[in-house]
Amino acid sequence: MIRLISFGYRDGPPPEAHHVFDCRKLANPHNEPGLRAYDGRDACIKTFVEHSRGYSDIHVKARFYATEDPNAIIAFGCYGGRHRSVAVAELLAMTLKYYPHTVEHRDLKKVEA
Repeated sequence: MIRLISFGYRDGPPPEAHHVFDCRKLANPHNEPGLRAYDGRDACIKTFVEHSRGYSDIHVKARFYATEDPNAIIAFGCYGGRHRSVAVAELLAMTLKYYPHTVEHRDLKKVEA
């Protein structure tokens, strides 16, 4: 089973994974007042991140690793684990609908609490 994990570097080192992608270089929705309250599961954040410079490169590489190894653990990190990393994991999961996979958001609950 492919595991996709989002996390925030602010809350500790990346989870153990075969591949870790740093999403901190993508445009940050947190800096947009109208988007700050949402998280990466929301359509507006996914669209914002999807149109960020560098997203395609991360998506293509992560999809390659996921489809080549049915037991891949792929982690995506941003600063707080709320916007960019969550959106990238969710967007990749949408393209893996025919592959067994799970999506975990390590630090999203910390932000919501």
